[in-house]
Amino acid sequence: MASYEYHAPVDVPARQLFDLLAQPEALPQHLPGLVADDASLRVDHDRRVLTWSEGSLAVVDEEEAGRSLITLTVNSDRGPDTQRELEEAVAALSHRAASQADATETESGNAWY
Repeated sequence: MASYEYHAPVDVPARQLFDLLAQPEALPQHLPGLVADDASLRVDHDRRVLTWSEGSLAVVDEEEAGRSLITLTVNSDRGPDTQRELEEAVAALSHRAASQADATETESGNAWY
């Protein structure tokens, strides 16, 4: 079984991003095909790490305020498309998280516009 890893910056603070991801029922939706619906998700809020039988996801603060770095690791024997799937999943996840953060800011009256 091969291990695949992908790192990407996200324009959402780490705490806010992790809170979005740490909902067990949502992870298969955020990472379709990479996390089984019945995954035994373990959540470590202190370290901002999610682990399940096929992989892990970590969120850390970036030096720039309001940004975080996501690291997704998956163990799979599905073949070479797995790396591309990781990259696409993280890109979609980043977009959803940023959109949700913008909506939250707008609702709270803290939007920049």
